[in-house]
Amino acid sequence: MEREVYEKLREVLDLHPCGCPEAPEIYQLLEILFTPEEARVALGLAFRPLPADEVARRSGVEVEEAKARLEAMADKGVVFSREKEGVRGYALLPVMPGLFEFPYMKGYPPELRPRVDALWKSYLPKLSRNFGTPSTSFSRIIPIQEEVEQRPGVLPYEMVYEMIRKAKVTGIARCACRELENRCDAPREACMLFDETCTYLVERGFGRYLSQEEMIEKLKEFDRAGLVHQVNNARERLTFVCNCCPCCCGLLRAATRWGNRNVYTRSAFLPVLDEEACSGCGACAEQRCPVQAIAMEGERPVFEVESCIGCGLCVTGCPSRALRLEKRVEVPQPPSTTGEMGLRILSERGKLDSFLERLR
Repeated sequence: MEREVYEKLREVLDLHPCGCPEAPEIYQLLEILFTPEEARVALGLAFRPLPADEVARRSGVEVEEAKARLEAMADKGVVFSREKEGVRGYALLPVMPGLFEFPYMKGYPPELRPRVDALWKSYLPKLSRNFGTPSTSFSRIIPIQEEVEQRPGVLPYEMVYEMIRKAKVTGIARCACRELENRCDAPREACMLFDETCTYLVERGFGRYLSQEEMIEKLKEFDRAGLVHQVNNARERLTFVCNCCPCCCGLLRAATRWGNRNVYTRSAFLPVLDEEACSGCGACAEQRCPVQAIAMEGERPVFEVESCIGCGLCVTGCPSRALRLEKRVEVPQPPSTTGEMGLRILSERGKLDSFLERLR
C-alpha cells in the first residue's frame, strides 16, 4: 500500500516539465523525503498554491491534519509555501529545482547522507534526460554584465545586473550540487534566489537575504572563481541564478557527460581574440573554459565555436585582456516567462493536457 502512494506521487511529479522518470532510486528518495501520510496529503496538491482546506478536500483528510502535514513538508523543503492576501497556500515542488536542491540547502541529518548521496548520484543522470527539448531549453547561460553592456544589440534579459535589480526579494543558499558531489573548493553558498521562492526558503531556514547590490558583488566573486552563470530560460524575470562548476553541476554535466544537449541554451555571445594583445599564456584554455572549447596551438588559443557556451569566463580571466565578447550571428530568443517555457516543453512532449488537468 505504501509503495502505491509513492508511485502515485511519482506519476504526479512526472507531469512537471522537468519530469520524474521511474527508477528504483526515486521510490527510495520519495520514502526518505515524505512519510506515507505526507505523501497522501501531497497527492492533494497542484503545481500552483492551494489553501490547506482545498488540499484537505482533494486528499481526503481533515483540515487540521492537512495543515500540520503541509507545514512539516514545507519546513523540510519538499512542498512550496507562500502567503498571499492573507491566505497561506501550498504547492508541489518539481524534482528539480526543488526536491533535489532544497533539502541539501538546509542539510540532511548526517546519518542519512551516505544513502541519500548515493541515490541522487545514481538518479540525476536519469532525471536529466528530461530537461528541455530540441527547441526549448531548461536554462540559459549568461555572461557577466560588464563584458556585454557596451556591445550593440544587447537585449534587456542579457543584462544580468539589471535583471537582479528588477527582483523584489533577493537571497542566496548553498549549492546542492556541490554539497552532493564535494569535488572542488568552489564557494558552496552560490545558489541565488529571487522573489517568492527566496522568501519561502529564507523564512524556512534554507538561505539568507542579500541586497541587490550584494547579489551583484557575489556574482562578480563567482565569476572570478570561474563559475558559469546559469539562469532560467525566460525573458521576463529571474527565478534563479546557478553559479556552476563543471565537476559538480548537474545541469552542466547533463550536457557534457550525460548526453543531453537540450538542457541549456548557450549565451548570445562568443569570444573574439585580439592576437596582438594575446601573450599566449594559455589561461583561457587551461584554467577558465568549463567545456574544453579552447585549445592552444602553439601560443595562440583556438576556439571551437560549436562547443562554446558563451559564458565569458575566458574573457574575464584573461590576464592580457586580449579577449572580448561579441554577439553571435543567430541567437534564439528565450520564452517570455518561465511558465511559457514549461508549457512549450510539455506541449512538445505531448504531456500538456495531463499537466493542465492537474492544475484544476
